[in-house]
Amino acid sequence: MHSSEHTDADLWLQVQQDNGLAFQSLFVRYWEKLYVYALNRLRSESDAQDVVQDVMINLWTRRATVNIITTLAAYLHAAVQYEVLSHLSKASKMASRKEAWEKTILTEFTSFLDPVQLKELETIVETEVARLPEKMQQVYRLRQEKDLSVKEISRLLDVSEQTVRNQLNASYHKLRKHLKEAVLSLVMIW
Repeated sequence: MHSSEHTDADLWLQVQQDNGLAFQSLFVRYWEKLYVYALNRLRSESDAQDVVQDVMINLWTRRATVNIITTLAAYLHAAVQYEVLSHLSKASKMASRKEAWEKTILTEFTSFLDPVQLKELETIVETEVARLPEKMQQVYRLRQEKDLSVKEISRLLDVSEQTVRNQLNASYHKLRKHLKEAVLSLVMIW
C-alpha cells in the first residue's frame, strides 16, 4: 500500500508512533499547499519556506503531545496561519525598532563627524545605494530621501506593504554590510 492510499488519520497515527516515513508522506502531501498560502500572505519565498518548515518541525517534535481535534489539514492550515501572523508581527516590530535607531543613534553619530568626514560618508552611502538592485534602490530612496511611509510607498509603487518592508530590510542589510568598514575607518581616523 502506497502512502498516497493512506488517510491523514492513518499517517498521523503512525507519526505519533515515531514513523519518520509516515511524517515524510504528510510533509510531501501538505508542503506545497501550506507554502503557497504562506507565500500569498508574506510575499517572500524564503519567509514562506521558513514558516512552513517551522510548523512541520514543530509538528514532528511535538508529535507525542499534539492532539488534533479537527482534520490534519485544518490543523496545519491554522498552524501556518498563526505562524504567518506571528512573523508579520515580528517584522513590524523590527521595522519600528530599526526606524527609531536610525532617527536617534545614527543622527547622534553623524553629528560628531566633521563636514569632510560627513561628506565622505555620504559619498560612500550614495555609492552603495547605487549598487542596490533597481526596485530595492527605488524603495530605499522613497523611504530615506522622500521620507515616505511604508504605506505611502506601497500605494505609490502598487505593491504590498510587506513587499516594501522586505525591500527595506534587504536594502538595510546590504548597506549595513558594506558600510561597517567605512564607518569604522572614519571613527578611527577621527
